[in-house]
Amino acid sequence: MTSRRLPAHVVRHGDLKAFAAGHEFRVVAPSLDDHAVLLRGEFRRERLRSGLILHTADTTDLYDLETCSVQEAGLTLSLFLDGGVTIWQGDRAFQMGRTTGDHGAIEAVMISRAQRETFRRQSMRGTHVRKVNITVLPHWLEESGLDAVADHRHAHAFSRTHLAAVRWRSSPRLLSLAEQMLAPPAFAPMLRKLYCESRAIDLITEALQVVAQSDQETDTPLRPRDLQRVRAVRDFIEAHLDDAVTLAALARHAGMSVSSLQRVFRAAQGTTVVDYVRSRKLRRAREALERDGLSVNEVAFLAGYASPANFATAFKRAFGVPPRNFRARV
Repeated sequence: MTSRRLPAHVVRHGDLKAFAAGHEFRVVAPSLDDHAVLLRGEFRRERLRSGLILHTADTTDLYDLETCSVQEAGLTLSLFLDGGVTIWQGDRAFQMGRTTGDHGAIEAVMISRAQRETFRRQSMRGTHVRKVNITVLPHWLEESGLDAVADHRHAHAFSRTHLAAVRWRSSPRLLSLAEQMLAPPAFAPMLRKLYCESRAIDLITEALQVVAQSDQETDTPLRPRDLQRVRAVRDFIEAHLDDAVTLAALARHAGMSVSSLQRVFRAAQGTTVVDYVRSRKLRRAREALERDGLSVNEVAFLAGYASPANFATAFKRAFGVPPRNFRARV
């Protein structure tokens, strides 16, 4: 596969479809034609060598966007240097990168897919993302000597556990390598490819070392029954966003204890039940501002806030702009 760099500064719906050819890519929402500009910035995908794939992005979302595709079996290392999105692999949610206002440490995430799996991505308009993804296909691991990794049995077991994941605080070296891959020197194509390949191998080597040493902390997938319960809880929340639903009521609906619900929900969704409900109410309030032209006081009530000031604080923390300013620009 040759390098694909989409046109600088503009990424259209049709560009993304061509970029993800063979991966059953589609935009779930909103409904847009192929000429619609979805992102502004730089977007690149490149097969560095057989089984080693690099994807970099320095883009800003122009829509509240949800996309869906299918990913092959393999390991994917993700480093979000700026911004963040929510992704789903199958029924399992992962928060990638940092949310607006979060100035904590940058985390690296490694996710294992033991089989083909659906991939969904949700992001909000105005989100600026700078990221490096490296995907390693199974035959690359076999041919590249996974045995050379210290305590390789743990890393090998991780690579064969579907939707296992591990995250850790990125080292300064990891961040430096990612920055170099986002802005490689203006070498001739072959030299630039070798430059990125050497850094990708360094990144994967460090990631596999972390996986090998973090066996007891590896985030393993939930049982199908638990995933069904989480889906039922999500559906119940969606149907009762106007109500003051308690954790006890949600636990009863799912047929489990409150503590089990909190543990399973966080493992599946990457967030707590309370934060998930708050996020859904804030997103609905944002949609009401954008679509229905309601006042800030009205959407504060819709989101369950007695105080418009408290609502404004939560809204700005979630979306990076006060609701009054957001309404003015709609």
